[in-house]
Amino acid sequence: MTTLRSIDSLLNVAARLLDKAASEMRDAKLQPIDENVEHIGRALSEVFEIQHKIYEVEPSLKPQYLNEESEYPEADALLTTYLGEAIGMEQSGNIEGAIKKLKEFILLESSLHHQEIARGEIDRLGQI
Repeated sequence: MTTLRSIDSLLNVAARLLDKAASEMRDAKLQPIDENVEHIGRALSEVFEIQHKIYEVEPSLKPQYLNEESEYPEADALLTTYLGEAIGMEQSGNIEGAIKKLKEFILLESSLHHQEIARGEIDRLGQI
């Protein structure tokens, strides 16, 4: 029998597969990489939107992490800003500028978790 739980479970699997596909497209350099990843990003956004509708109807299915407030809201906001700028630079072909922007963030931010996210992006950009 179809339930909201089974639909949510299927959407979780779909989201993981879409995320993996985006990662593999980058690794395989399937052109145009940015455009292809953007398409997957839109698909993921749609999946998440449906899941939030499910959680409104059945709050018990909502993952706990969506109910928790961030321990570092300022770091989250700053990282979002710097990542947005770095992604813009990457999309315009300025990989060195994107890496420099993320290194600036690392110097400003004391949260090791957020620094690691930036370092992961720097590593990814260094492979392009």
